[in-house]
Amino acid sequence: MCGFAGFIDGNNHQQYKQSERLQILNQMGERLYRRGIDDKQLFESTPLSFIFRRLSIVDLAGGQQPIWNEDKTMFVAVNGEIYNHIELRSNLRNTHQFRTYSDAEIVLHLYEEIGVNALHLLNGMFAIALWDARLQQLFLARDRLGIKPLYYAQIGSLLIFSSTLMSLFAHPDVPRHPQFQDLTNLSVTTSYVRGINRLAGGHYLLYDANTTNLIIQSYWNLEKYWVTEPNSDSRQPQDYIREYRELFVDSVQKRLMSDVPIGAFLSGGLDSGAVVAVANQFHNRLHCFSILADYTRENGDIQAARQFCQKLNLPFHPVYFDSEKLLEQVHFSLETFEYFIWIMDAPKFNMDWFLKHELHRYCQTLFPDLKVMLLGQGADEFAGGYSAPEDSSTKDWQDYIQQLNEEEQQTSQLKQLTSLNDGSYLFDRGIKSYPPDCTSFQKQMLREVYYLQDYNLWHEDRSAMSQSIEARVPFLDHRLVEYLAAVPPQHHAALFWNKMIIREMAGQWLPHDFVYRKKSFGASHQTEWVLIQYKIVQRIFTQFCEKYLANSRSLFSDEQILSWFEQANVNSVKGIQALDKLLNAMAMTVFKTICLTGKSPTSMDYLYGCSPLKTLDDF
Repeated sequence: MCGFAGFIDGNNHQQYKQSERLQILNQMGERLYRRGIDDKQLFESTPLSFIFRRLSIVDLAGGQQPIWNEDKTMFVAVNGEIYNHIELRSNLRNTHQFRTYSDAEIVLHLYEEIGVNALHLLNGMFAIALWDARLQQLFLARDRLGIKPLYYAQIGSLLIFSSTLMSLFAHPDVPRHPQFQDLTNLSVTTSYVRGINRLAGGHYLLYDANTTNLIIQSYWNLEKYWVTEPNSDSRQPQDYIREYRELFVDSVQKRLMSDVPIGAFLSGGLDSGAVVAVANQFHNRLHCFSILADYTRENGDIQAARQFCQKLNLPFHPVYFDSEKLLEQVHFSLETFEYFIWIMDAPKFNMDWFLKHELHRYCQTLFPDLKVMLLGQGADEFAGGYSAPEDSSTKDWQDYIQQLNEEEQQTSQLKQLTSLNDGSYLFDRGIKSYPPDCTSFQKQMLREVYYLQDYNLWHEDRSAMSQSIEARVPFLDHRLVEYLAAVPPQHHAALFWNKMIIREMAGQWLPHDFVYRKKSFGASHQTEWVLIQYKIVQRIFTQFCEKYLANSRSLFSDEQILSWFEQANVNSVKGIQALDKLLNAMAMTVFKTICLTGKSPTSMDYLYGCSPLKTLDDF
């Protein structure tokens, strides 16, 4: 996990003196501190100003970035990891002289040889910044699925970019007008600020300082891997399961690349269990962390996780979330709420983020050398993981496909949700168009590419980053995703109903009852979270009103805010809806203030003075 930021102004147009540029650069870097606590490097030379913060994981001693080529005409900086860098080194011309053992350096020399085509060779999660001093060109790129973040804004000839939105706000020229209509858009480029964009996964950006031209181009599309002639493949479902298993083992093994200790989040479910089982074959004493809460006891997840670790003789850490005492334990206040809006780069607050943050904070506090965490994220999205959940009425694959068709029809219609004080509206939009002749499940795969970037990967990166931990996701190795996309439609029912391809794959390492445990999203899970959200509102609402409503900072009228507060409860659907609207409105109001001021409303290191949660071995 690292972070970088910078700005470049073409046509030899420099609005700021060098001392001013350095000051801006350092302020941007301060806001990236948690992404890279181990090192800071600056580069400042017309027309580019650049800063890199490093979390040292590979080549601890020699892997400082940016890394220059032999004649000092080009440098590269990478946030993330290139897992196949050793293999790629052996394929390079002998003319290159490597200066480090860092995985990032391979990107530099590949780019020198084949330009943007280097991206097709990389296996990893990454945001790349590469500066070609001879051509005066800045190249930015993001991994295929958007695991690592990257923001940019172009204002005239000036291009500003960073790993985080809040770092961008340190630059005085960055846009600051919130764009809340994107809250319910299915968008991989929104930043919720007009004029600031995220570079979409699978895309690169090329900025020419000589002409100030900016080009954004896709280099990866999932639909490219769909089978166009389904009868041309004679493989049977068991063949796909075997080949997928081989790829998965290689993916997990690659993600063990590290010069620091590695841990894993073990939910007690199939996906994280498969990751840990394979990782255990190549890595000794993998520390496993699980959420212990009422809902994980009720659905059996925590018991399954403990039994699994006992069988593999792995260190097991059941981190206890006591819903009655949680807010008191972390001293939750308005400052806590503001802190989460800041670190998440979004006008939202979600309990999933809060719990993941506290799980990472436990790991970082008690095991400060542990900087890498393996996750089971991304297994459901492309393998039919949502086709047969425990609380679903779907009976078979065709029933699931019918459900997808109905959902697509519903989301294709614009739905006005609520009006804002500035006269704008929030809308609900789906993907506007799909490639021709694709099946309903292939359309769902495309939507999942969007959902992952818009939510799952978004919060996984930021909750880990806030604690200087790098989260790795073996199921989102692009080879695995492409392989699933290429399965012919005639095998979808056999392989994707109830996520059968992963269950059958994992049967080689996991007990039968573990593999075929029902996927449970848990009503008690949601009930527990709603109760905590209600307690949060009760704790901070008065202070929120004093700070934001009294100063007319809210996007909503005082009457609307107070009405939602009075209606909010946990005993009715209407009350829960009012609670949700109120929390969203409060988050949007805090976000708006951050945008307009460009500053955090509270300390960025808030919560570090609080003791982390405890383990509870006797449950």
